[in-house]
Amino acid sequence: MSKDFQILTRKKYDFFECSSAFQKSIRRCIEKDALFFGTELAASGYAQYLWKRMLIISSEDIGLADNNVAVQIQALYQNWQVIAAKNPEEGIIPIVHAILLLARSKKSRIVDNAKMFACKSDYRPDVPDYALDTHTRRGKRMGRSLQFFLDEGSKLNNVADIDDPYSDFFTQYITDYANKQVPITGYDADNIYHKNTKEKDNFLNKQKQTLFYYDETQQNK
Repeated sequence: MSKDFQILTRKKYDFFECSSAFQKSIRRCIEKDALFFGTELAASGYAQYLWKRMLIISSEDIGLADNNVAVQIQALYQNWQVIAAKNPEEGIIPIVHAILLLARSKKSRIVDNAKMFACKSDYRPDVPDYALDTHTRRGKRMGRSLQFFLDEGSKLNNVADIDDPYSDFFTQYITDYANKQVPITGYDADNIYHKNTKEKDNFLNKQKQTLFYYDETQQNK
Protein backbone atom coordinates (compact mmCIF):
# COMPACT_ATOMS: atom_id res chain seq x y z
CA MET A 1 0.00 0.00 0.00
CA SER A 2 1.29 3.45 -0.89
CA LYS A 3 2.36 5.63 2.02
CA ASP A 4 0.21 8.37 0.49
CA PHE A 5 -2.95 6.21 0.65
CA GLN A 6 -5.37 7.47 3.29
CA ILE A 7 -8.85 6.40 4.35
CA LEU A 8 -10.95 9.42 5.21
CA THR A 9 -14.28 9.82 6.99
CA ARG A 10 -17.09 11.98 5.62
CA LYS A 11 -15.65 15.05 7.42
CA LYS A 12 -12.12 14.32 6.19
CA TYR A 13 -10.75 12.77 9.37
CA ASP A 14 -8.13 10.07 8.95
CA PHE A 15 -9.98 6.81 9.62
CA PHE A 16 -7.35 5.39 11.97
CA GLU A 17 -7.01 8.64 13.88
CA CYS A 18 -10.78 8.87 14.21
CA SER A 19 -10.94 5.31 15.54
CA SER A 20 -8.10 5.97 17.97
CA ALA A 21 -9.68 9.22 19.17
CA PHE A 22 -12.95 7.38 19.75
CA GLN A 23 -11.48 4.69 21.99
CA LYS A 24 -9.21 7.08 23.88
CA SER A 25 -12.19 9.36 24.54
CA ILE A 26 -14.10 6.38 25.94
CA ARG A 27 -11.16 5.53 28.20
CA ARG A 28 -10.97 9.09 29.53
CA CYS A 29 -14.78 9.41 29.86
CA ILE A 30 -14.83 12.40 27.47
CA GLU A 31 -18.40 11.76 26.42
CA LYS A 32 -18.96 14.44 23.77
CA ASP A 33 -15.77 13.57 21.91
CA ALA A 34 -16.65 9.88 22.05
CA LEU A 35 -20.08 10.67 20.60
CA PHE A 36 -18.59 12.76 17.82
CA PHE A 37 -15.87 10.34 16.72
CA GLY A 38 -18.14 7.30 17.13
CA THR A 39 -21.00 8.70 15.06
CA GLU A 40 -18.47 10.03 12.55
CA LEU A 41 -17.29 6.48 11.96
CA ALA A 42 -20.84 5.17 11.71
CA ALA A 43 -22.03 7.89 9.34
CA SER A 44 -18.97 7.32 7.13
CA GLY A 45 -19.97 3.71 6.46
CA TYR A 46 -17.98 2.08 9.24
CA ALA A 47 -20.79 1.18 11.62
CA GLN A 48 -19.89 -2.52 11.62
CA TYR A 49 -16.30 -1.64 12.48
CA LEU A 50 -17.52 0.70 15.24
CA TRP A 51 -19.54 -2.10 16.81
CA LYS A 52 -16.51 -4.39 16.70
CA ARG A 53 -14.50 -1.75 18.54
CA MET A 54 -17.25 -1.22 21.13
CA LEU A 55 -17.52 -4.96 21.78
CA ILE A 56 -13.75 -5.04 22.35
CA ILE A 57 -13.85 -1.92 24.55
CA SER A 58 -16.53 -3.48 26.75
CA SER A 59 -13.98 -6.10 27.80
CA GLU A 60 -10.67 -4.34 27.19
CA ASP A 61 -11.37 -1.05 29.00
CA ILE A 62 -14.27 -1.96 31.32
CA GLY A 63 -14.35 -5.71 31.87
CA LEU A 64 -14.69 -6.69 35.51
CA ALA A 65 -15.39 -3.10 36.55
CA ASP A 66 -18.94 -3.71 35.31
CA ASN A 67 -19.73 -7.23 34.12
CA ASN A 68 -23.07 -6.18 32.65
CA VAL A 69 -21.62 -3.81 30.05
CA ALA A 70 -20.41 -6.50 27.62
CA VAL A 71 -23.86 -8.11 27.67
CA GLN A 72 -25.57 -4.74 27.17
CA ILE A 73 -23.32 -3.81 24.24
CA GLN A 74 -24.07 -7.16 22.60
CA ALA A 75 -27.81 -6.56 23.08
CA LEU A 76 -27.55 -3.05 21.61
CA TYR A 77 -25.63 -4.45 18.65
CA GLN A 78 -28.47 -6.88 18.00
CA ASN A 79 -30.97 -4.00 18.30
CA TRP A 80 -28.94 -2.04 15.76
CA GLN A 81 -28.98 -4.95 13.31
CA VAL A 82 -32.77 -5.07 13.44
CA ILE A 83 -33.37 -1.30 13.38
CA ALA A 84 -30.75 -0.30 10.81
CA ALA A 85 -31.93 -2.98 8.38
CA LYS A 86 -35.24 -1.12 8.06
CA ASN A 87 -34.26 2.45 8.91
CA PRO A 88 -30.56 3.41 8.81
CA GLU A 89 -31.37 6.85 10.28
CA GLU A 90 -32.96 5.30 13.37
CA GLY A 91 -30.07 2.85 13.59
CA ILE A 92 -27.98 5.60 15.18
CA ILE A 93 -30.07 5.31 18.38
CA PRO A 94 -28.52 2.06 19.71
CA ILE A 95 -25.10 3.35 18.61
CA VAL A 96 -25.49 6.49 20.71
CA HIS A 97 -26.86 4.39 23.57
CA ALA A 98 -23.80 2.15 23.43
CA ILE A 99 -21.35 5.06 23.31
CA LEU A 100 -22.96 6.74 26.31
CA LEU A 101 -22.90 3.47 28.23
CA LEU A 102 -19.22 2.90 27.52
CA ALA A 103 -18.19 6.48 28.26
CA ARG A 104 -20.00 6.58 31.60
CA SER A 105 -19.01 3.11 32.83
CA LYS A 106 -16.38 2.47 35.46
CA LYS A 107 -13.12 1.48 33.81
CA SER A 108 -10.59 -1.29 34.32
CA ARG A 109 -7.76 -2.62 32.16
CA ILE A 110 -7.53 -5.93 34.03
CA VAL A 111 -8.91 -8.03 31.15
CA ASP A 112 -6.40 -6.70 28.61
CA ASN A 113 -3.57 -6.91 31.14
CA ALA A 114 -4.55 -10.48 32.01
CA LYS A 115 -4.69 -11.33 28.30
CA MET A 116 -1.09 -10.19 27.95
CA PHE A 117 -0.06 -12.26 30.95
CA ALA A 118 -1.91 -15.36 29.68
CA CYS A 119 -0.53 -15.10 26.14
CA LYS A 120 2.92 -13.53 26.55
CA SER A 121 4.39 -14.64 29.90
CA ASP A 122 6.49 -17.72 30.59
CA TYR A 123 4.17 -18.84 33.39
CA ARG A 124 3.81 -22.63 33.14
CA PRO A 125 2.43 -24.29 36.29
CA ASP A 126 2.44 -28.01 37.00
CA VAL A 127 -0.89 -29.81 36.97
CA PRO A 128 -2.06 -29.58 40.61
CA ASP A 129 -2.67 -32.73 42.61
CA TYR A 130 -6.35 -31.88 43.14
CA ALA A 131 -6.92 -32.09 39.36
CA LEU A 132 -5.77 -35.70 39.22
CA ASP A 133 -9.08 -37.36 39.98
CA THR A 134 -10.95 -40.24 38.38
CA HIS A 135 -11.64 -38.13 35.27
CA THR A 136 -7.94 -38.32 34.31
CA ARG A 137 -5.75 -41.26 33.34
CA ARG A 138 -3.15 -40.37 35.94
CA GLY A 139 -5.80 -40.11 38.62
CA LYS A 140 -7.15 -43.55 37.72
CA ARG A 141 -3.66 -45.03 37.85
CA MET A 142 -3.29 -43.51 41.31
CA GLY A 143 -6.46 -45.33 42.36
CA ARG A 144 -8.40 -42.16 43.03
CA SER A 145 -12.08 -42.82 43.50
CA LEU A 146 -15.18 -40.67 43.22
CA GLN A 147 -14.74 -39.93 46.90
CA PHE A 148 -11.56 -38.02 46.01
CA PHE A 149 -13.63 -36.08 43.49
CA LEU A 150 -16.20 -35.25 46.18
CA ASP A 151 -13.50 -34.18 48.64
CA GLU A 152 -11.09 -32.39 46.29
CA GLY A 153 -12.21 -32.29 42.65
CA SER A 154 -15.56 -30.61 43.29
CA LYS A 155 -14.26 -28.26 45.98
CA LEU A 156 -15.23 -24.60 45.48
CA ASN A 157 -13.69 -21.39 46.78
CA ASN A 158 -15.41 -18.02 46.89
CA VAL A 159 -18.78 -19.76 47.19
CA ALA A 160 -21.91 -17.68 46.68
CA ASP A 161 -24.42 -17.53 49.52
CA ILE A 162 -27.11 -19.50 47.66
CA ASP A 163 -29.26 -22.21 49.20
CA ASP A 164 -28.67 -25.50 47.36
CA PRO A 165 -31.40 -28.07 48.11
CA TYR A 166 -29.77 -30.58 45.73
CA SER A 167 -26.33 -30.82 47.33
CA ASP A 168 -27.16 -33.76 49.58
CA PHE A 169 -28.73 -35.69 46.69
CA PHE A 170 -25.63 -35.15 44.55
CA THR A 171 -23.36 -36.48 47.29
CA GLN A 172 -25.65 -39.46 47.93
CA TYR A 173 -25.86 -40.41 44.25
CA ILE A 174 -22.10 -40.16 43.68
CA THR A 175 -21.49 -42.27 46.80
CA ASP A 176 -24.05 -44.92 45.80
CA TYR A 177 -22.76 -45.02 42.23
CA ALA A 178 -19.17 -45.38 43.43
CA ASN A 179 -20.29 -48.30 45.64
CA LYS A 180 -22.16 -49.85 42.66
CA GLN A 181 -25.49 -49.57 44.45
CA VAL A 182 -27.09 -47.69 41.52
CA PRO A 183 -26.34 -47.61 37.75
CA ILE A 184 -25.19 -44.47 35.97
CA THR A 185 -28.83 -43.67 35.14
CA GLY A 186 -29.56 -43.26 38.84
CA TYR A 187 -32.52 -44.36 40.88
CA ASP A 188 -35.16 -44.48 38.12
CA ALA A 189 -34.93 -47.30 35.58
CA ASP A 190 -36.51 -45.05 32.95
CA ASN A 191 -33.80 -42.42 33.19
CA ILE A 192 -31.66 -42.09 30.05
CA TYR A 193 -27.90 -41.84 29.65
CA HIS A 194 -26.07 -41.62 26.32
CA LYS A 195 -22.40 -42.57 26.20
CA ASN A 196 -21.80 -40.59 23.02
CA THR A 197 -23.51 -38.49 20.33
CA LYS A 198 -24.09 -41.49 18.05
CA GLU A 199 -25.95 -43.33 20.80
CA LYS A 200 -28.07 -40.23 21.46
CA ASP A 201 -28.88 -39.82 17.74
CA ASN A 202 -29.96 -43.46 17.50
CA PHE A 203 -32.27 -42.97 20.47
CA LEU A 204 -33.79 -39.81 19.01
CA ASN A 205 -34.34 -41.50 15.64
CA LYS A 206 -36.21 -44.31 17.36
CA GLN A 207 -38.32 -41.74 19.19
CA LYS A 208 -39.16 -40.02 15.90
CA GLN A 209 -40.08 -43.33 14.30
CA THR A 210 -42.36 -44.13 17.22
CA LEU A 211 -43.99 -40.70 16.98
CA PHE A 212 -44.43 -41.10 13.20
CA TYR A 213 -46.07 -44.48 13.72
CA TYR A 214 -48.38 -42.95 16.33
CA ASP A 215 -49.40 -40.13 13.96
CA GLU A 216 -50.07 -42.60 11.15
CA THR A 217 -52.30 -44.76 13.33
CA GLN A 218 -54.19 -41.69 14.57
CA GLN A 219 -54.83 -40.51 11.00
CA ASN A 220 -56.11 -43.94 9.97
CA LYS A 221 -58.75 -43.97 12.70
